[in-house]
Amino acid sequence: MSLRRLTAGVAETEITPPVEPSLVGELAPRVASGVRTPLLAKALALSDGDCTLALVTLDLVGLRREDADRLAGLIAEQTGLDPDAVMLLCSHTRAGAATVALVGGADVDEGYVASLGPRIAGVVGEACARLQDASLGLGQATLPHLLYNHRLLTRNMKAITAWLGVPRDEVLAPEGPVDAAFSVLVVRNSRGHPLSLLWNVAADNRFSTSDQISADLPYLVQAAVNARIGRHVPVLALAGCGGNVSYTYDLEWTADMVASAVMAVQLETSCDPLVRLGWARETMVLPIRDAVRSRDRADIELKLPQATEAFAYEADLLRQEGAEAVPAGVQVFGLGSYALVGLPGLPFVEFALAIKAQSPFRSTIVAGNAHDYLGYVITRRAFENGGFESWPTRTSRIGPGGGEFMAERAITLLRRLQGA
Repeated sequence: MSLRRLTAGVAETEITPPVEPSLVGELAPRVASGVRTPLLAKALALSDGDCTLALVTLDLVGLRREDADRLAGLIAEQTGLDPDAVMLLCSHTRAGAATVALVGGADVDEGYVASLGPRIAGVVGEACARLQDASLGLGQATLPHLLYNHRLLTRNMKAITAWLGVPRDEVLAPEGPVDAAFSVLVVRNSRGHPLSLLWNVAADNRFSTSDQISADLPYLVQAAVNARIGRHVPVLALAGCGGNVSYTYDLEWTADMVASAVMAVQLETSCDPLVRLGWARETMVLPIRDAVRSRDRADIELKLPQATEAFAYEADLLRQEGAEAVPAGVQVFGLGSYALVGLPGLPFVEFALAIKAQSPFRSTIVAGNAHDYLGYVITRRAFENGGFESWPTRTSRIGPGGGEFMAERAITLLRRLQGA
């Protein structure tokens, strides 16, 4: 099969909720009092003439599986794309409307979720309608100073998450690694100018705790890149596997460093106009967390006592549900010599490192919070050490071994796609 020139189209639209929605997270309900930054949906369509893919980034905490399925189906109806050729990636902002139910937070804002469908399907359709000759490349930088593993091993408490407070005379070392690779997928137009820039790093967009609606890092990085280039170039944030990794600095400093890295990498990245595209997807059934362990209650009372009842309520809901397993899906996009893996939930960085190390592609990006919000997807070691990310909730449901199996299936899909 001969290669044809790549075409690409990009579009974006605002998805900011009304000024007074209930906001997600922070273990207590919050009502928005204003808007710090708008929330956006951005779509990049790529086509090689035989295969068309759509990457959609959303300034949302996440999506329930049924909502993501419905949205992908609506996009398929309006564009003719295969639903599995659409990858939905949420930024995990803590300052948006409640699109999933988190511990202690508000119930899902069903009206807002329903309103997203037409707008997001429309922006994907717009990106597909704007297809033009393009080229694609992937560049990387190494930024170890930008992030840290926030699960800390202690003498007597096993593991504690840094933002819960560092206990005196206890902390010994980080529990796990970081991934210092900072990746930028560069899409250029026929004149060689940036058409869209997509960045990925394994760290969590955990910043806002105020009552202001905000996309946080994705929006500020976009503004900073615009200022550096001198015009608007859509910048898409592909949330990495940052379930156990945080940014070292505050929001403004982080945005400036990320924007500088995006610019430096894209200036050094060569792009190819002849790129073969492909996709693969697999749905699997993963083990569910045990919601009746007394050990978890004791761990919560030790490390976050003010949330003991909130987590007990979550465990009760899981027991009442009576589910015996967790359905989950993994997506893989082939982008010529490169690949993009989309994992659901908030995976620990160890899974991204394992996938990248065993991928047959020249370079592989691993994104989290793809399609389905499944909370923290953690390692067997993290379950043994306990801590915030291991406690069972309605959204953090995947049990021991689930993350490892998910990574194995992603590697299998990459090998299958590379051999196609």
